[in-house]
Amino acid sequence: MKEKIRLFIDRILTDYLKGKDLVSNIPEVTIEVPRVESFGDYSTNIALQIAKLIKKTSSDTSKEISEMIMAEDDGTLFARVEGTKNGFINIILSDNVLNEAALTARKSDRNYGRQDIGRKEKLLIEYVSANPTGPLHVGHGRWAVIGDVLSRLFKITGYKVDSEFYINDIGNQIDLLVRSVEARIKGETLPEGGYGGHYIYDIANKFKGKKADGDKMLDLILREQKETLDTLRVHFDRWFKESSLHKDKKIAKAIRMLEGRGLIFLEKGAKWFRSTNFGDDKDRVLEKEGGAPTYFASDIAYHLDKFKRKYDRLLNVWGTDHHGYVSRLKSAMGALGYPKDKLEIIIGQLVMLYRGKEQVRMSKRTGEMVTLREVIDEIGVDATRYFLARTSPNTHLEFDLELAKTRSNENPVYYVQYAHARICSILKEAMKSGFNLKGKSDLRLLKDPSERKLLIRIMRYPEDVADATAFRQPHKMTAFAEEIATIFHNFYHRCRVVSSDKELSKARITLVDAARIVVRNVLELLGVSAPEHM
Repeated sequence: MKEKIRLFIDRILTDYLKGKDLVSNIPEVTIEVPRVESFGDYSTNIALQIAKLIKKTSSDTSKEISEMIMAEDDGTLFARVEGTKNGFINIILSDNVLNEAALTARKSDRNYGRQDIGRKEKLLIEYVSANPTGPLHVGHGRWAVIGDVLSRLFKITGYKVDSEFYINDIGNQIDLLVRSVEARIKGETLPEGGYGGHYIYDIANKFKGKKADGDKMLDLILREQKETLDTLRVHFDRWFKESSLHKDKKIAKAIRMLEGRGLIFLEKGAKWFRSTNFGDDKDRVLEKEGGAPTYFASDIAYHLDKFKRKYDRLLNVWGTDHHGYVSRLKSAMGALGYPKDKLEIIIGQLVMLYRGKEQVRMSKRTGEMVTLREVIDEIGVDATRYFLARTSPNTHLEFDLELAKTRSNENPVYYVQYAHARICSILKEAMKSGFNLKGKSDLRLLKDPSERKLLIRIMRYPEDVADATAFRQPHKMTAFAEEIATIFHNFYHRCRVVSSDKELSKARITLVDAARIVVRNVLELLGVSAPEHM
C-alpha cells in the first residue's frame, strides 16, 4: 500500500511541477506510518521538501497537495487527506481499501504476504558455521534462528535462496580435539589449550578400545549438531567443508589471483595481502612462513567459491567475535573484482540466559555452559525460536527461561499463539451455529474502531514482510505478531462475532478468518507452530 500511495502522489506532483518547469527537481516521495495513531494511517513530508521550490510555506503547500490528491482520487483509495500546519500530509485510507485487504488475505491464504521484490536474484545465506569441536550453545542457536527466518523472508519476497553451513574441519582446533579425546581415553592431562568439556568424556567413552580417529570424531559431533538444528527446525541446503578448499587447491588459486593483480608482498617469509588498498585498516597475512595458509586465506577462497557458483548476493550471519573480519573480507572480494555491496555480513551480539532476575551461567547437568539442546528440551522449540528471533541481531539478548515457559499473556509466544487458538475457536463456534465460513459478507458493516485497527494490520502484513526483508530484521515480524495479537484480543473483548445480527456476524467472521490467516502466516514465517487450541 505504501508503494501504491507513493506512486499516486508522485504522479500528481509530476503533473503539478511540470507546469512550473520544476519537474526535474522532484524529491523522492516517502510514505511512513505515523508514530501517533490519530495522525492517520500514513503520512508524508513531501510538502516540506518542495515548499521552497514553489516559494510557498510548508503549511500552504501541504494543504494544496492534499486538495490535489483528494480531487484526483474518486474515493476508492482515500477517505481523507489532510495537510497540517507543520507541513505534513496525513492520509486516512478508505474503508474500501481495508475491506479489500481482508478479502485478499482470505483468497491468497498461505500466499498472503508473498511478493516478487527479489526478482529471482540468487542469494546464498551462510549462518551458524560453528566449529565442529563440541555441542552448539545458545549463541549458535540465535544465529541459526535469525538465519533461518531471514531465509524464509527472502524466499517469500522473490529471491532464489540457498542456505549453507561452513565446517572448519581442519586446523589446530581439530588437532586439539583429537588430542583431548586421546588424553581422556588414557586418563592423561589435557594438552595445553585442549577441550575439557563434559562432552569430551562422552566422546572418549565411545572411542575406548578404538583408535581415536579424528574424522569419526568430527562426524559424531556434526551429527549431534545437525540433530539439534533439525529439532530447532533449521535445515541447510549444503554443508561445506573447509578441507575441500585445500583438497581442490582453491586457497592456493585465490592467492595466485591476488598475486596476479600485484596485491601480494613478501615480508619475513610470509605472504601478505595489500588489503589497505581497499579500505582495510592494515594489511593481512595470507600465507605464513613455511607455506601454511591462514584462516583468512581460507575465507577468501571460500567466498570466491561462493561467487563462482553464480550467486548474485552473499549474506553471512556471524557472531560478535567475527567483527574484525568484515572489512578485510570485503576488501578481498573487491580486490578480486566482486562488488563489496554484494557481500553482506550481519554481526550479532551475545545471548545472556536468565531465570527471572538471576543470570544462568552454568548447566545444572554438567556444571559447564548451557547448550542449545538443553534450552530446547527445557522450554520447547516454539519458545526457543520465538525468543531468539525477537530481538535485533545488533543488540544483546537477555533470554528469560522462566518467562519462556510461562503459560500467560506475559509470555509473548504464548500470547500470539493464544490469539490464533482463540480465532480458531471462534470460527468453530460459528460453524456450529450454521454459518458458512466461506460465504459472502458485507464488510461495510464493520464500523467499530477495533475492527478498523484489525483491518489495517491485516493490510500492512505484506509491507512489514517487505521491510523486515529489506532491513534484514527478522525481529520486525515478532513485533508484528504481538501487535496484531493485541489488536485482535482488544477486538474480541469489544465485539461479539456471532450474534443475532446475521449480516454483521458474517462480516465479522470474514474479518476474523482473515486475521487467522495473517497470524498463522507470520508464525509459520518465524518457524513457530500455530495451534488451533491451547
